[in-house]
Amino acid sequence: MAHEQPPLAAIDRFIAEQMALGRAPGLAMAVVRDGEPIMQCGYGYADIASREPMTERTGVVIGSTTKALTCVALLQLVERGKLALDDPIRRHIPWFRVADEVASARMTVRHAITHTAGLPSSSADNTTFLFSDDTAHDALERHVRALADTRLLWQPGGGWVYANDGYVIAGLVIQVVSGLPYEEYMCRSVLSPLALSDTAFGRDDTPGLPVATPYDYDADGQPYPSFFAHNRASAPAGAELIMSARDAGRWLRAMADGGRVEGGRLLSSASYDELVRPQAAIGDPSRAADMEDGDAQYGLGWIIGRMHGARTFSHGGATITMGSQFIVAPDERIAVAVVANSVTDVTAIVGEGVLGLLLGREPLRSFPRVDATARPDLERVRRIAGTYRPLYPQNKVTGPWTVAVDGDRLRVRTYPGDSRRRPGDIFLLPSDGGAFVLFGRGRTGGVARFELDGDTVRGTWEGVPIEKITGG
Repeated sequence: MAHEQPPLAAIDRFIAEQMALGRAPGLAMAVVRDGEPIMQCGYGYADIASREPMTERTGVVIGSTTKALTCVALLQLVERGKLALDDPIRRHIPWFRVADEVASARMTVRHAITHTAGLPSSSADNTTFLFSDDTAHDALERHVRALADTRLLWQPGGGWVYANDGYVIAGLVIQVVSGLPYEEYMCRSVLSPLALSDTAFGRDDTPGLPVATPYDYDADGQPYPSFFAHNRASAPAGAELIMSARDAGRWLRAMADGGRVEGGRLLSSASYDELVRPQAAIGDPSRAADMEDGDAQYGLGWIIGRMHGARTFSHGGATITMGSQFIVAPDERIAVAVVANSVTDVTAIVGEGVLGLLLGREPLRSFPRVDATARPDLERVRRIAGTYRPLYPQNKVTGPWTVAVDGDRLRVRTYPGDSRRRPGDIFLLPSDGGAFVLFGRGRTGGVARFELDGDTVRGTWEGVPIEKITGG
């Protein structure tokens, strides 16, 4: 089918504008249409100090967009008769347990990968999930064994909350059932058929692979070099896999083409349909709101919804210092992959906006503007300061967070610093109408709003309702 040329000038302008607003160091993008790459390019810097450019071959740790690849591996093993998604986890890991014995016996592989197992979200101060030097062969097993004292939010199947630990469990199932280390199975059976040459589990696996410098944000909203996410124990959830935009485009080409790869299929037609079939209603309104109709469903490693009038499956990835956004519009046979060496809303905004421009529509949203001329209302700042709790379980505000006064500004400290990392601070910079734009710790581009009514303070944090429970 003949298509008009992509609106390159409009795309370049949009990306430049969003990167400037979000102060993104660098990003790279690949666009595939009708099975062919129509754009593969980089913007900004892979390393600011050396001014090394970001290119379509630059690798970043992609984060949770790894989850769909983990699900591909599971479905391949289903095709081979090695397991069923509705198998109890104990069928393959007999010693598996959480704090509730009944739930331990009931939890299935499907529960684990659709975020319906009742597992809580990873705590914001659990820094080892994304940053651990433990590369022992049993790292994955030890992580799953450590879940033995975990108290579930509800019985398996009783609700939906995004929980990375479900994918760690799934990775161990792959390892046990296949008889291979998780990474080795993935390389042999998933990454190799996709012909991904710029992809690796860790920087040492592929010497010479160009990898970007990771960045976080300081109190002024400026990027600084930060830690490189790596943790073998949580690799199946997204803490280890490095990928370039070019390779991401190759992966999404297979997704836009029903699971086909050169010379055959990555998945059977039935398995592909299962991968992108809505499996569970997303019970987090702040996530569903990202979709056009506000009615997002979770598939297997994909969020199913609509963007710009098109049916889509998409997912984001964030490791605090690097991330990605993958979007597939299967009916239009268009896929957009964005990878970045920081974690900001720019990545998702660019992916969604580029899809819209390709479909002849205007981008629906922009990175929120910081008001550099704003003068702080110190009395309001002091009244906002305090400890807040979310009003429902989700993974944006994972527990009581303390908003503290830092000079004339506000910040949240999610974990202390050490010899290798600065503290995990989220800084609140002033925006329009008394709102704040968040910068730092993977939250850059989120918006916080507070309503003061006498001694009561309520608000929203990245769309999640919160309320103040103690003073500043």
